[in-house]
Amino acid sequence: MQERVPLISPSPGTHREIIVYRFGSGSPGPRVYLQAGLHADEWPGLLVLQHLLSRLDSAEQSGLIRGEIVIVPFANPVGLSQNVSGYLAGRFDLVGTGNFNRGFPELADSVPLAVEDKLGMDEQQNRDLVSKAARESIESWVALDEATALKKQLLMLSLGADYVLDLHCDDRTTAHIYAARVQQEAACAMAARLEIETVLLEDLVGPVAFDGTHLKFWYALSEAFPDKPLGRAPLAVTVEYRGQHDVDDALAKEDAERLYHYLGDIGILDLPVQPPDLSVSGVQALPLEGLDVLKAPVAGLVVFHCALEEWVEAGQLFAEIVLLDADQPNQRIPVYTSTSGSVMGLSHRRLVRPGDQVGKIAGEKALDYRKSGQLLQL
Repeated sequence: MQERVPLISPSPGTHREIIVYRFGSGSPGPRVYLQAGLHADEWPGLLVLQHLLSRLDSAEQSGLIRGEIVIVPFANPVGLSQNVSGYLAGRFDLVGTGNFNRGFPELADSVPLAVEDKLGMDEQQNRDLVSKAARESIESWVALDEATALKKQLLMLSLGADYVLDLHCDDRTTAHIYAARVQQEAACAMAARLEIETVLLEDLVGPVAFDGTHLKFWYALSEAFPDKPLGRAPLAVTVEYRGQHDVDDALAKEDAERLYHYLGDIGILDLPVQPPDLSVSGVQALPLEGLDVLKAPVAGLVVFHCALEEWVEAGQLFAEIVLLDADQPNQRIPVYTSTSGSVMGLSHRRLVRPGDQVGKIAGEKALDYRKSGQLLQL
């Protein structure tokens, strides 16, 4: 079933909407929510979901769905409209509300307060109370602009799901998953099925992204009310499908097929048991604080000395910034690595400004400058 959810009209004569697909909504079982393109300039997931929608349509006709699957195939029509001189600016709202993947309500504050005098010893009743409190908190969120209305609608669609997958990508990178540290085991099992070799683990502290909004209040509840049965928190992750330009039918079809079989793993599709091609032991679970985010110290042209997926050592020359306005020609400023690990990302931009990200190294040890709070803005 397809439905269209209208957003606030930003100007006279202008109207945008979210398209939502629902499969198996009448059958008992898990509930899964998937979306792509919350950052509207991150496109591989958009194609993956198009292939998955076709598979799920056939699955529903064959009676294979045991639960509900909700899919938003493009989660940010606001960002998709932000074309500036021929370039799509889809990461930040040009009106000024900030990163489309930030700025969600702090449910970890409101939900525990709403249920503290109501929780009992019945797990299902507690879960119903928590879900109701979370939904009421979102409903009370006043959306006075289009971007906030978008975020509110996405949360209303996804809250209550047992599994939340937010599909993103990076500049030029290997596929990876961002997950909460407390969900390492389940996230690594998902990664194995999706044939993604790296899971980056983070704590649910400070401002969180879309996925963390579904988790943080559940773990806040378990800490506040350790004697009350609440059951398992939803599994919510950000899946990074390689780089911005990896929009490829063959890749997307393979990724969709792996997602399809993951839905079988978690019991929402009635599929024959099929072991994943990648074992869980082949998945690296690394601390997000160990991700060396390399930045340009000056303006100029970046020249890389490392390739994607290459292993590098701490202190190795990673890139050089060629100074175009130096007194002598071909003057360069080196960029060195701070950790040993695999090259996980390279910028597709070649002309950089001071502070621009030029690459990422996935390391095993937390870095001091990352522990101080300089984490990624997903």
